[in-house]
Amino acid sequence: MKRITGHLAERNNKWYAVINLYDANGKRKEKWQSLDLASGKGSKREADFRLHQLLEKFNSDDIYLQNNMSHAEKERSRVANMQVIDYLPEWLESHKPNISTLTYTGYKTMIESRMIPYFKTLGDLKVKDITGDEINDYYFHIRKLGLKGTSAQRHHSLLHLAFKSAVKRRVIATNPVDQADRPKATQYIGKYYNASELKELLDKAENDPIYIVIILAAYFGLRRSEALGLKWSAVDFDNKTVSISHKVIKTDDGIVGMDVMKTKSSYRTLPLIPQVEDALLKEKAKQDEMQRIMRRGYCKKYTDYICVDAIGEIIKPDYVTNHFKILLRDNGLKQIRFHDLRHSCASLLLANGVPMKMIQDWLGHSDMGTTVNIKYPHKFKVTVKEAWCM
Repeated sequence: MKRITGHLAERNNKWYAVINLYDANGKRKEKWQSLDLASGKGSKREADFRLHQLLEKFNSDDIYLQNNMSHAEKERSRVANMQVIDYLPEWLESHKPNISTLTYTGYKTMIESRMIPYFKTLGDLKVKDITGDEINDYYFHIRKLGLKGTSAQRHHSLLHLAFKSAVKRRVIATNPVDQADRPKATQYIGKYYNASELKELLDKAENDPIYIVIILAAYFGLRRSEALGLKWSAVDFDNKTVSISHKVIKTDDGIVGMDVMKTKSSYRTLPLIPQVEDALLKEKAKQDEMQRIMRRGYCKKYTDYICVDAIGEIIKPDYVTNHFKILLRDNGLKQIRFHDLRHSCASLLLANGVPMKMIQDWLGHSDMGTTVNIKYPHKFKVTVKEAWCM
């Protein structure tokens, strides 16, 4: 038995599917079926998609034909008939080699914590059946749960990538996310510490477990992952420099250190500011003393890392974020995010007249536009190191 095929035809300004059917003797007979679609400009792609769906229906119940499909045809049919809740995790695993570990972890969290629970409520929703309506409903759902516009846009980007892959593999004709409305984001206005607020924070945090992490974020404007990833070997006390080329992140496999930075601009060498040098020397002496006291009880796995706890274990990213909130609350300080220390650093440098290009390089921004969003007037031009030493 031959596989049922067909082609498109136009009649009376409408698209029709011309299906090739065969009788018991193998004789072909054409069957014309309306696709309920006008044949105006730009409609052929949708007509192709409806023809594909129609042919799939003609062939889906024929086991003999299914067994004689090519591997590619079988795979397309399999994916098209997958439930969305099964497709998304499978797509992510196939896409894993193309993205960073951090991006993979973030995508996996979005899929498992938000997308799967929601799309489960829609029943047997298949890849071939999902439309922009279901996706818009999903956006409404996550916004109702409290997700901000920027976070919702990340969900939009993930879904667009996932179904773009299905289009590329010819599983579906069009990307349903293109039919949805991209969530809008209101510009986030971060809170910053001025010079006096930052000094108060450093004074009150001097004996805190994450003091050295705060110092690195405040003076160097390091990202959390960069501060936690800084190693003693990256600090040149003789030449007074610090090299940023390693980071620490949390993954499904635990805490992982890696030399792959966010962007090319993230790799940078900064001057060792006296205040930071003093804090690092005190931290090194404290760690050496703890190793001497605890001996075998001290963790030797992270001896090259600067940001470790009292027993030598590396400080975890989530702990920094959560403990920072508690530190501010307990000391009656203005609540900001830990990441806002990076913004505070940039704002203070700009307020002290450091040229924008220097601040961009200092923070490791790949795009000047990210840096110029910090709104502080120029007063005079100095180097970054001079600004911190004032």
